[in-house]
Amino acid sequence: MDCPDCGLPMLEPGPQSNRHCCYRCGRVAATGETADDITIRERIRQEAFVLLDYAMALRGGCRRRTPREDLRMGQLIQTRGCGRCGGTMYRTVETDDEGNPTGESQFVCAACGHVE
Repeated sequence: MDCPDCGLPMLEPGPQSNRHCCYRCGRVAATGETADDITIRERIRQEAFVLLDYAMALRGGCRRRTPREDLRMGQLIQTRGCGRCGGTMYRTVETDDEGNPTGESQFVCAACGHVE
């Protein structure tokens, strides 16, 4: 399996896992996933980092909020339980300026990578 971003072969999973990993960019993929699945998971992972940074800033974390972080993000994060492994699934919901949903992505499980 090749990384859709780097084009390099991903590291094979160990005997107790089904996760391939790109050693250059850190993207992960479950066995049999498409390039689109991998790209969606990476986008969700990056969005989670942004939300984590924002939450840390609101709690008075180790860094200051920038003016850009005070802008409306235009997205909501929804969660639910994974039907496959019981882990937490996440998806982003695009919103307009007033917070009304305009589009949504698929749920992706943070634990097993299952997409619904």
